[in-house]
Parts: sequence; structure tokens; C-alpha cells
Amino acid sequence: MRKMRGKSLGEDGVCTVVEHIILQNMWEYYILKTDLDEDDDTYKTALVMGDCDEIGGVYMPEIEPYIMSRTTDLREVLPPPNWEWVTDEEAAAFLSSESQHEN
Repeated sequence: MRKMRGKSLGEDGVCTVVEHIILQNMWEYYILKTDLDEDDDTYKTALVMGDCDEIGGVYMPEIEPYIMSRTTDLREVLPPPNWEWVTDEEAAAFLSSESQHEN
């Protein structure tokens, strides 16, 4: 599990990545830890880097036949373009500064 900071839909944010998947068409799925995910492995939230980059729900049985790489060891996985890996402390500092801007 690693935290990364970047932009989605023009908004800066921090998310927690729990798994990285590459499909045969070379699309990359950064599976995210969210409060929305169920305990089962059917639906997951992911940052998808493909024809169009987006964050959304993924129906895992649909992509499983096409997976060519899947790992939870994220130490050697590069972050997606316009994103960067951050430490827990850097993520906390970013989130703290964002909440101060909202007040």
C-alpha cells in the first residue's frame, strides 16, 4: 500500500493505492483503497490509465481474463503521469494544508 498525490478532473488530491494491474492492451489500473469498496473482489475503485484517464468503479470479473501483470508490491511500480508517490507524512501535510484553504 502506497499513497500518491496528483490531479484528477483538475482537483489536487491524495489517494491510497493497494494494487497495480496491467492489462494486455497496456492499460494500467491503480486499485485504490476507499470507503466505497465492498469486502468482496467484485467491484473496486481505480485510477485507470488508458485511452482516457479516469477514476471510477471497475467490475473486476470483466478485466480478469486480460490481466498480464498484477501486484500488491508497489515498491518498483512507477506512479502514473502527473502523480507522485508520497510518504504518509507528506500526504497528511497536504491534506492538512487543503483543509486550511477551505476554511
